[in-house]
Amino acid sequence: MKLLIVDDEPIILRGLVKVIQDAASPGSEVRSAGNAFEAIELMKEEMPDVTVTDLHMPEKNGFDLMQEAKGIGLCERFIVLTGHDDFEYVRRALRSGVVDYLLKPIDKDEMSELLKQIESKLPSDGDGESTRHIKRILAYTKAHYMNDLSLDHLADLMELHPSYISSLFKKETGDTFVNYLNALRIHEARKLLHTHRHLSVNEIGRRVGIENKHYFNKVFKKYAGITPGAYREEQASGSEERENEA
Repeated sequence: MKLLIVDDEPIILRGLVKVIQDAASPGSEVRSAGNAFEAIELMKEEMPDVTVTDLHMPEKNGFDLMQEAKGIGLCERFIVLTGHDDFEYVRRALRSGVVDYLLKPIDKDEMSELLKQIESKLPSDGDGESTRHIKRILAYTKAHYMNDLSLDHLADLMELHPSYISSLFKKETGDTFVNYLNALRIHEARKLLHTHRHLSVNEIGRRVGIENKHYFNKVFKKYAGITPGAYREEQASGSEERENEA
C-alpha cells in the first residue's frame, strides 16, 4: 500500500511518518510532503492509495488539497488529521468524502486498524498500476470534458504514451477515448438543453467543449439520434404536457 502524509509542521510531520510507518502493514511505502503543493507533485509520481493530511495549512489547506487531488484523479482515499475537535470540521471533512477523521495526537493502534480496513478494500488485481492510471484518466476526463482534450494532452499531463492511454482506455471501458469523451459531452449537453433554455444551442456546444456549431450538431445527432434544437423542442413539449395533465 502506498501512503502519503501531508503536514506543514516539520517536527509533527516526522512524528507522523514514524507512527504511520509502524502502524502500516509490512511492505507499505510511506512518503511525506510539507505542504499541499508538494503533495500534488508527489501524488503525480506515486499515485498513493491513501493520503493522510492535516487540514490547517497555509496557502492551500487540506480541503483544497483533497478537492484538487480528486478532481484530477490523483488519490481517492483521505484520512484527515487536525488538532481542532470541532463538529463543523468533522462535518465538512465527511462531506468531502474522507475515509476517517482523527484528532492529533494520533493513536498508533487506531491508525493501524484503520489502515488494515482500507487495505482490505483496495483492488487486488495484478495490474494495480494500470488501474491507478485509468482511474486518474477517467476522473480527469469527467472533470475537464468541457476543455480542449486529446490523447496527446492526456499523455503530457499523465506522463504516459498516447498509444498506451488509447489501449488502456479500450481495455478498461470497452470504448475509444474519442467515443467516451463525445458521449460524456452529449450527456451533459442534453442536461443543459433541458435546464438552461435561455442558452443558445451554440453556447451549449461551447460549454461542453465543442466550439464548432456544425460539428456539435453532427456529434449530438450521432449520440442522441436527434438534433439539439429538435431535442430541446421535444423536452419543452413534454414539460407542457406534464403541466397540462397536472
